[in-house]
Amino acid sequence: MKDWTTSLLVFVVVLAVSESRYSNTTTPVNFTSSSTTSSTEHPHTHLNTAQLIQARGYPAEVHRVITPDGYILEMHRIPHGRTAHHAHTVRPNHPPRPHQPARPRGRQAGRSTDGTGSTTSSSTSRNSTRDSKGRRVVFILHGFLSSSADFVMNDPDEALGFMMADAGYDVWLGNNRGNYYGRQHVTLSPEKPEFWDYSWNEMARYDVPTMLSYVRKSSGMEQVYYIGHSMGTSLFFAMMHYHPHINSWVRAMAALAPAGYVYHKYSMAHVLAPFFDGVERELRRRGIMEIFQLTKDNSNKASKMCGPNAITSFMCILMYFISGGPNSNYVDKEYLPVIFAHTPAGSGLQVFTHLRQMHASRKFQAFDYGRAKNVVKYGSTKPPSFSFSNVIAPVGLFWSENDWIVDPRDVRKTAKELPWVALDYRIQLRDFNHVDFWRRTRVTFCTTLS
Repeated sequence: MKDWTTSLLVFVVVLAVSESRYSNTTTPVNFTSSSTTSSTEHPHTHLNTAQLIQARGYPAEVHRVITPDGYILEMHRIPHGRTAHHAHTVRPNHPPRPHQPARPRGRQAGRSTDGTGSTTSSSTSRNSTRDSKGRRVVFILHGFLSSSADFVMNDPDEALGFMMADAGYDVWLGNNRGNYYGRQHVTLSPEKPEFWDYSWNEMARYDVPTMLSYVRKSSGMEQVYYIGHSMGTSLFFAMMHYHPHINSWVRAMAALAPAGYVYHKYSMAHVLAPFFDGVERELRRRGIMEIFQLTKDNSNKASKMCGPNAITSFMCILMYFISGGPNSNYVDKEYLPVIFAHTPAGSGLQVFTHLRQMHASRKFQAFDYGRAKNVVKYGSTKPPSFSFSNVIAPVGLFWSENDWIVDPRDVRKTAKELPWVALDYRIQLRDFNHVDFWRRTRVTFCTTLS
């Protein structure tokens, strides 16, 4: 039985074939000081994404971009695999100071009127799909309450970021506003409610285009490959509503657990919906607009609670199942503390509200502010729907029967509305769940390349 990632890489590689910088010194911030790390903890528990990459022997770069509305997003790059040669050093851009006006330099993303955060440069000579070293470029985006760490929290033959790098790709891992790597703004403080006044309308309109624009300029590539998981697919689809020209930037898109429509599945999240209503009202009453913030303290607590010898570890396994579906075969008990030390990575309350609206309305649409504010925002009492007809880039759909978030019936509806479904692939493993798309991505490269 073929592994699902064989199909994923075949999808990306075959489309590329049909067309006939590099270890850096970075200064990532630790979740906690190494001196406070217990000898019984997994050594990866308190590493950030760049350090997780370096710990596996891969080169890592940290890049920061500024969206048109001022959010500062950190991206992580794996420029090549562990066996790459002829590498040269490329200096990542320097981080702007939090809550202070930042000065984009060189080819760093800046402000623009088209919503992509890009700057123009006539001196950049671009290839179509390969960089000067012959590598293809892939951009990977996480789902709700997650981060770039998702794709490097496993062994090199299991983590998608490492596998793509070893397959010859220049890998860029994105982060959306509001998570651990997106809590900065040129003027706003995350301690103020104004910082969190966004839904994934803005994430689709500004965040993803800004990151893609920067990746294209940095690599000199006209087209890149896009891989999204869950909400990372939603943002891609919605982005084309605002910027249909970005279709030309994407050679192919792989949608892991494609979350366009999300109303069929009846899971624990739906059972708890009345509870969520009350919690959301109380949070808004108190002016709390950030949820599940990832801090040193939270990371320490999670790692201790989820340790393999902790009596509370069963609670972590239960949360793991609730978040994606039951599956005991793919949970590494030793690595569970690492997962929960990085996830959830935080988000804005309004993003969660938007996702719940999608389920309740049974529509793939913009944020519903209420009739009066909708008129101000959209010129209509109802929010606009995001049409899949705007997505004309080739899309590969990867889904599973055991996914507690994305139901196969919702995938079928999405597939019918997409103009170009290049691959529609059901994961063959019956117990493969929503989280396994980024946790367990084993692949046999001899089969893939052949």
